[in-house]
Amino acid sequence: MKKIKFQDLLESNRFLLFFSFLLAVMFWIIVVTFFSTEARATIKNVPVNVDYNATYQNLDLEIIEKDIEFVDVTVTGPRSVIGNLTKDDIIVYPQFNNVRVPGKYDLALNAVKTSAIMEYQIESLSSYQITARFDSVIEKTFPVEIDISNIVIPGEYMVDKIYATPESVTITGPEKSVSVISRVVATVEPQEISQTAVLDAKLTMYDETETEIDSTYFSYDQDEFTVTVPILKEVVVPVKVEYINIPEGFDVSTFDVEFSQDKVDIAVPARVAESMTEYTAGYIDLKTLAFDSPYVFDLTTQTGYRFMDGLTELSATISAEGIGRKNISVSEIKVLNQGSQKVEVLTDVINNVEIVGAAADVEALTDDSVVAEIDMTKVSLAQGQQTVAVDIIITSTHAAYARGTYYVTIKN
Repeated sequence: MKKIKFQDLLESNRFLLFFSFLLAVMFWIIVVTFFSTEARATIKNVPVNVDYNATYQNLDLEIIEKDIEFVDVTVTGPRSVIGNLTKDDIIVYPQFNNVRVPGKYDLALNAVKTSAIMEYQIESLSSYQITARFDSVIEKTFPVEIDISNIVIPGEYMVDKIYATPESVTITGPEKSVSVISRVVATVEPQEISQTAVLDAKLTMYDETETEIDSTYFSYDQDEFTVTVPILKEVVVPVKVEYINIPEGFDVSTFDVEFSQDKVDIAVPARVAESMTEYTAGYIDLKTLAFDSPYVFDLTTQTGYRFMDGLTELSATISAEGIGRKNISVSEIKVLNQGSQKVEVLTDVINNVEIVGAAADVEALTDDSVVAEIDMTKVSLAQGQQTVAVDIIITSTHAAYARGTYYVTIKN
């Protein structure tokens, strides 16, 4: 193998070119490292700050839109400084000197350092101009209309009164746009529903010509809007009444009740329609029961129900036919559940206890058939004498009871 001599290399043009290049690079590195401290860099995506020196705000104007959000800034300075710069070290802002009235303006962009003591220079911007539109900002409150034309309801169901939440909205935005709003409509996505639903809604604004208004720059006092769609189903069911203060053991079927209407044609929430077999018109208190006098119940208070024939009230009358009445005296008075506290009953007899019920059963009653009971678990016992209510118990029949409230005096 032939050895390459160093003298031969020095006489080679290729080697000399390569060696010269290598020396040049070395010298450049040495100069840059030890002698040159200047550098240039580009800071990307520096935001355009429209609040800096914002003189337009003194004119009650706001920037509605602008075409540039960020710019790139080229800086020069000592390498040790430039290498540590970020977009937070520079403020880019428009000049607002020419802004006087609402409109669109071309604004010159300036850039300044956030710290004057930092030793670097802003050399250039990727853009020296921004186009912005200014307008006065106002707020106005509108009722929210509802559009459910996209909703499909199966044939056996019906829609009750719909409502939006909230029922009104305050819109803040450019005066030019807000001032021409004629109505605000809450619309829901197309869908089929067969039971009451709360649906998300989107607000759409229209002017007097029913042209939709661009809402890009609007803000609202609420974040969410919904439309409640109550779904009803029609049923025909018999009418009944319920009773309160029913004495223990008394059979309310003893009474013959006549209704102004035996059945009702009613639309009820779809979720309860299948299980609804009768309609309760109202409640009757047995302690104050009146015979042959109609009890009138207001049906307009039935929230979520719709009477298909426009019915607004219903009456129930308990017939006095076959009903007997008798006043008796009760002398047997028992104290129940008195525990370690012994109670003395100071009342010997309760007079004029009115008994009502099936005529034959009432007629057969005697004073000995009725007992008065004091349940001490229901009494807040005080020291000394006090008046307490008693339960009148009829032991011989379930077709009669004591109407009214009766009291005795006890002593602890």
